[in-house]
Amino acid sequence: MGDLVTDRAPLRVGVVGTGIGQLHLLCWLEVVGADAVAIAEIDPDRRERAGRDWGLPAVASLEELLEFGVDVVDLCTPPAQHEDQIVRALEAGAHVICEKPLVASVAACDRIATVAAQARAATGARLMPIQQYRFGSGAARARALVDAGLTGRLYTASSSTWWRRDPPHYREAPWRGTWHGALGGTLVNHAIHLHDLLTWIGGPLVEVLARTATRVNDTEAEDCAVAIGTTADGGLVTMNATTGAASESSRLTWHFEHVTIESGTDAYDPGRGPWRFEFRNPEVGAAAEELWAGTVDGPALYTGQLQAFVDALPGGDLPVTLDDARATLELVTALYSSARSGRSEALPLANDHPARGSWFPA
Repeated sequence: MGDLVTDRAPLRVGVVGTGIGQLHLLCWLEVVGADAVAIAEIDPDRRERAGRDWGLPAVASLEELLEFGVDVVDLCTPPAQHEDQIVRALEAGAHVICEKPLVASVAACDRIATVAAQARAATGARLMPIQQYRFGSGAARARALVDAGLTGRLYTASSSTWWRRDPPHYREAPWRGTWHGALGGTLVNHAIHLHDLLTWIGGPLVEVLARTATRVNDTEAEDCAVAIGTTADGGLVTMNATTGAASESSRLTWHFEHVTIESGTDAYDPGRGPWRFEFRNPEVGAAAEELWAGTVDGPALYTGQLQAFVDALPGGDLPVTLDDARATLELVTALYSSARSGRSEALPLANDHPARGSWFPA
C-alpha cells in the first residue's frame, strides 16, 4: 500500500473535531503519503489538550484550519455540521473526508454531489465519505467471492449491531441521541456501517419493513430497531440493532447458494478476519482459495480507507463514493419511513418520495 504516492510530497491533513477525530489522527500516523499537520476543535479545553498531546497547531474553527493550506480536511464533527463544512472545504480547494452520517438527507447528498462535481472540475478537490467497515481481510475476501460470481444466489442474511450506550455517553455530548444534532438514533449513528457491509456483500435491498423504539435511554431518537428486507433476486435479510446490549458485538451472516459466510464479532471491527467460509461445493471452495491466493490483505478500518484514498489521488477511483453514501442514506430514510407508517418501503427511493428532504419526524 502507498506505492502510488511515494514519489510526491505527503498530503497535508487537517482533522476537524477531536472525538472520533482522535482515532483518525492515530490512523493518519500509519498512512503512507499523508501527514496530519493541524487540528481544529471548538471546545477550548479539548483544543488545548489535543494540541499538546499531538504536538500540532490546534485552532478553533474550520476557517482557521484552512489558512494552514491543508490539502485534505478530515471532518469528524457532529453530523448536523457536515453539509456546511463539506461545502466550505471543497470550495476552498481542499479534498474532504467526512464521517458518517454524511449529511441529513438524500436531498442534501444530491446538493453535495453538485458542489463536489463543481469543485473537482475547478480545483481537482475530491470528497470521500467514511465507510470503514469495508476494509478488513474478512470483508475483502467475501466481496472478492461476490465479484467473481462464486457465491451464487443469496438465500438469507442477517446483521446484528448490539452495542452499549449508557447515560454518561449522552451527558458528555448533549447533541447525541437528538434529531437535529445527531440526525437520529441507532439506525443512523450505530448500525449504518454494518448495514452498508450487509448490502455491499449481500446485494442492495429493494424493499424494507422496519420497527423502532426508544427503550434503553431517555433520548429523542430510537435506540432499538429491527427490520426485514428483500434483495433484487429475492434474498431475505434481517437487521437488528440496540444500544442496550450487556456486552457489545457486531455480527453478520450470509447464506448464499454456494457458501455460508460469517463475520467476526468484534463490535467495532467486524470486517477483520478470520471470517468463517463454509462451502457447499468443494469445487467452489477450491476456486475461492485460488482467488484469495492472488490477493494481498491491506490495513483495516480507517487506516485501510484513508490509505486507499491517498493512493487513489489525484484521478483514480475513490474507495468509497458519494453513490455509496447515498445508498446508505436512502436505506436509513426507508427504515425510518417504514417504522412510522407501518408499511414496507421500496428502494431506491422514488424521486418524489416525501422523505427525500428529511427523515426527521414531522
